[in-house]
Amino acid sequence: MKTNKCQNKSKEEKNDKGKDKKISEKHNRAVGDAFAGGKKKTVSGKHSRTRKRVYGVRGRARKPEDAERISEEPADYSPARRYTRYIESSLGIKSYSELAPHLAKGVERVMASLLEKSPDELRVTPEFLRKLHKDAFEELFPSWAGSYRNRDVAVGIYNPPPYFEVPVLMQQYCDDVEFRLSFLGIKPQVNAALLEALAFAEGRLLSIHPFRDFNGRVTRMFLFALLYRFDLPPVQLVPDEKDEKGKKEYLDALSRADGMDWQPLMEVWRKRFEIRGKK
Repeated sequence: MKTNKCQNKSKEEKNDKGKDKKISEKHNRAVGDAFAGGKKKTVSGKHSRTRKRVYGVRGRARKPEDAERISEEPADYSPARRYTRYIESSLGIKSYSELAPHLAKGVERVMASLLEKSPDELRVTPEFLRKLHKDAFEELFPSWAGSYRNRDVAVGIYNPPPYFEVPVLMQQYCDDVEFRLSFLGIKPQVNAALLEALAFAEGRLLSIHPFRDFNGRVTRMFLFALLYRFDLPPVQLVPDEKDEKGKKEYLDALSRADGMDWQPLMEVWRKRFEIRGKK
């Protein structure tokens, strides 16, 4: 009887491992076989097509107002969130609208601090991303700010990876982003390689959805850091609330990015730079 029980247990463990492997493969398609900090010579994933180094000539110019402007933008446009949500914070149980000014201050403070760092201090690592989240939201949510989510979640009709896969996926993601960025040069011009790197950085982080909440805000802080690191102008990272066409285009691009298709989000980034260039 003991032998049979051990055999059955072994079979169950084997089946569970098989299930975990299938899930990992599903959410690991962007990384493929070539991440690991650039040990291999090809850009990871099937979507990278341009690896040419391009150097631009541009002086570094960034102001504290840039951080303030972005921190005031709305969190997201997900239709699934068009209802009053409440969350427990250090201020008590508050609605998101009540917490919005406090969240904006935290984001603004962190983004302003990024302007005091050198580009070399803005390397993409899991620790860096977790610190962005922690520094911005720890005052309101001391028990979980800066920690990966410990539960499975659903974002509209999209199901992000299981929570237990997040640490590995985030390490792979950071290695992959750094590898893509390594081909851009010190001061890149706006070309296909840059657009794809930024689209991947934004879309993949949101699809992993590593934190319990405020993934949109931490993604914007991270993108702000990347733009500053490469001496690129700050751009508007979400459409205006009244821009229905822009909102739909952005949401559709994020949905496509969930399926590892970066092209629509690359087009969003192209328009962001184009709009900024006209101002």
